[in-house]
Amino acid sequence: MVYIRFFKRIRLSRRIHLNLSKSGISLSFILRRLRMTLGRKGMRISAGLRGTGLSFTEYFKYKH
Repeated sequence: MVYIRFFKRIRLSRRIHLNLSKSGISLSFILRRLRMTLGRKGMRISAGLRGTGLSFTEYFKYKH
């Protein structure tokens, strides 16, 4: 089975990116080693230690 994935990241400023994909639009804010992404379904916070391969991701769904 073949899947086609579309993803485009547009840099609005040094720390803010607009992400476009097949499933929608999201906005990412980068604060040193922490990234916060706001999408239509929820918010994702990711952090990683550079060069180690270790990372942490927490996902919060919006309440309707």
